[in-house]
Amino acid sequence: MTDYKAMVGNVGDNQYEKRVDYLKGAGLETTQIESTVKQIDLTAKSKSFVIFGEPQSGKTEMMIALNAYLMDKGYAVVINLMTDNVALLNQSMTRFKAADLSPAPKQFSELPDDASEIRKQPKWIIFSKKNARDLEKLIEQLRLVENVVIIDDEADYATPNAKINRDEKTKINELIGKLLEKNNSHYIGVTATPARLDLNNTFDNVAKDWVRFDPYSGYVGQDFFFPENSEMLQYRSHFFDPDKNDSNTKLEPAIFHFLCGVAEQHLTRNNKENFSMIIHTSGKIGEHKEDIENVSKVVRKLQDPNNANFNASCRKILEIAEKKYDGDAEEILEFILNNIWRKQIVEVNTEGKKQRKTQDIDDALKPTCLFSFVIGGNIISRGITFDNLLSMYFTRTVKGKFTQDTYIQRARMFGHRDKYKCDFQLWAPEPLMQEWAKCFLFHKLAIQSIIKNNNVPTWISDKTVFPTSSASIDRSSVDFEGGEMSWAVFKFDENRHERCMVSEKSTEEILKEMKQTFKAHEFPEHIFEYLLTEARADSNNICFHKASEFGGSSSKYSDEEVKSIQRKKGIFSTNEYKRGNRPDALHHLKIFYNHHGDARLLYKVQGNKIRFIQRNQ
Repeated sequence: MTDYKAMVGNVGDNQYEKRVDYLKGAGLETTQIESTVKQIDLTAKSKSFVIFGEPQSGKTEMMIALNAYLMDKGYAVVINLMTDNVALLNQSMTRFKAADLSPAPKQFSELPDDASEIRKQPKWIIFSKKNARDLEKLIEQLRLVENVVIIDDEADYATPNAKINRDEKTKINELIGKLLEKNNSHYIGVTATPARLDLNNTFDNVAKDWVRFDPYSGYVGQDFFFPENSEMLQYRSHFFDPDKNDSNTKLEPAIFHFLCGVAEQHLTRNNKENFSMIIHTSGKIGEHKEDIENVSKVVRKLQDPNNANFNASCRKILEIAEKKYDGDAEEILEFILNNIWRKQIVEVNTEGKKQRKTQDIDDALKPTCLFSFVIGGNIISRGITFDNLLSMYFTRTVKGKFTQDTYIQRARMFGHRDKYKCDFQLWAPEPLMQEWAKCFLFHKLAIQSIIKNNNVPTWISDKTVFPTSSASIDRSSVDFEGGEMSWAVFKFDENRHERCMVSEKSTEEILKEMKQTFKAHEFPEHIFEYLLTEARADSNNICFHKASEFGGSSSKYSDEEVKSIQRKKGIFSTNEYKRGNRPDALHHLKIFYNHHGDARLLYKVQGNKIRFIQRNQ
């Protein structure tokens, strides 16, 4: 008699290997995915950790592979959490289903109401939005299931406990925490901006177990759009002074440039695809209606030859095309006029409980019209990937501090843009762009500290840029270094240590020599990188001091303070600034040694304008 039961295979057998082989067969890179997944051994990891990468760097494909890997490893339930955004959920679900995973991914609403029925199926891949109602239902549906892995996409959004300093929990944090109470449960946060997860101490995540997900080779990101030398911009940037020019007056030329850019792609770049332009001016839904009307007015001028402004608009386009775009200007204008009806204006947002039609949003994410204008606020700012994005008009004002996690996520121009990156157009007020660039610099230095400093992140802030919302920082587990930092003790060698700092060389040369002289735990590389960037901006902003003995002529320091070359109030006094050759510099570096021959390198920021923030681990 045939044993039919023997024909039943193990759900999820070798899915990860098959997925990687499929991607390789399609000519896609898998090195970064394989390197990341290889580090996800949940038996060796802490209960909660983070996978971090760059914005729009292919994390969704990595998550698909990770789901396959976890199925292979026998985990019963993998829950993929998405932000409370139907468009993002649908975009992710579509990609997961196309990957042909087994079992097929299900939204939580597709699960059986009877919890016992869920337990009968050996494995589940589940998707849920991060809202209280959905999570409460999911907890009820999974009450009989153990062995759960949560993969939290955009993990720094909604999940951290914003009431951490009030001995309370936000609802989403509390509900995800209940899912993690199950036996053998694990939390994997996936994000491009991990500062909030770290400083919030979300689910006691352990930084030493964090995993870096590197971008693919064709990725276009921070180094291209925010290079250290802003004069080296290779794309089409349009910066303006908001005090002298109303940003609305820049919208018409921005649209004309976008139309010329699309024509250029078709006529001279042989890139005959549909393209989109993001218009991100406000987080207020009511103001998006005004943006839609303004775009419509500009387009209508070109659609009607009898419009009083038709000829003037054509002349403006000709002037732009002649100065800025490759190809014959009249041919570009003719292309625009022949195709201007092939346009679509999509508002990507929610209004109360009413969501714009999903199909409209899908059309915006992967443009189905030649000229697609995408208008919106917060939903645009996070998670959603826009294919063939050629222009971004960004005038979103900042109230208060620039929080790095918010503004890094708003860089929707990052991603798979290699084919047309030099043709990309970015419109932004110059002051906003300067703060945005600093925001990315601080973030880059923090990421370097994770990679090079034994996975102990050091976050940087100043009077305008902060790593995350202050309400989310767990003040019971975080140290704020008020502008004075010191590192490991070393045996002081005057010829070796001080001579490299006190010389006639340039500031850059001294810093590079210090990097060679001091070990990484004596002078961390991320601090070196930060100071090197500051030196390139203004070489007079760094002062190198002569070494001096700490506690030798003073009885006010305890023996322990002298021995450790440390004290809570700091050891770099106000008078020390005057002893340097650049007393007004912002950054000061000096060696203090004691009578035992031990020494520390001390870094002091004058006026506490810079703060370094670390979580105690």
